Amino acid sequence: MSGKAIGVRENLSIYEERHPIDKKVIVVGNSPSILEKEYGEIIDSYDIVIRVNRCITQGYEKYIGKKIDIWATTRTDSIKSWVPENYKDIQYLWTRTKKPKPGSSYLKLPKDFPNYGGRYIMYKNQKWWANVQPFLKPFNLKRELDTGLITILTACRFFKDVTVHGFTFGTQSDDKTNISGYYRESEVNKDGKHPEDGWWFSKENLKWAKEKNKRKKILQKLIKEGILKKDKEDKHGFPFKSKPVKILNRNEIFDYNPLLDKEK
Repeated sequence: MSGKAIGVRENLSIYEERHPIDKKVIVVGNSPSILEKEYGEIIDSYDIVIRVNRCITQGYEKYIGKKIDIWATTRTDSIKSWVPENYKDIQYLWTRTKKPKPGSSYLKLPKDFPNYGGRYIMYKNQKWWANVQPFLKPFNLKRELDTGLITILTACRFFKDVTVHGFTFGTQSDDKTNISGYYRESEVNKDGKHPEDGWWFSKENLKWAKEKNKRKKILQKLIKEGILKKDKEDKHGFPFKSKPVKILNRNEIFDYNPLLDKEK
């Protein structure tokens, strides 16, 4: 794969295209709520599918499909099976920071991992932060953004039509496992433990979870308003008006609506 096939013009990568690129894009998260709806065929019908971190699709196809064009990841050393099963289909690799450099202990990729069109560093990237800082400032976050929201904001920076699915930030329930992935229950051992529990329920991650409602509000604003274009006199901000983000299952992020449960 050359990392160019999903752009508008075949001879340009998505980074070289005129932005925002006019493609239908969906960013798929890992919330347990993802198993509430069978949206697999819908997800795979998008022009571009972006998946985040450990994104198992085998056995979950009817819920989340299997297509993957862009993989956004924090690192790969949390668990052996972190890299997507269908990694050969990946055309672009987005990483959270510079630290997980391909080939390092933080980001171990298979030898036959495709040519991914150049790694894009989403967070702690001066240009990226300059684009999103004015939008995020009113939320007064005390801790870093999660990789899911970083990926959604990055998708808005490159693409015109962005949809999200599988993001609740742990607000979907009061259960102690509410910040784990949708695949946790199917992979626990006889003692009810999962290999990623040490990370999900670490002190650092639990501190992050305290701002879950702020993260929910950020996504709500993206869905309701999008991101405004910066004024000419502003040094920082979005270079164009980003359209409101769409969402497949509004129950994930807005107040519960029983009428939506009638949808398949």
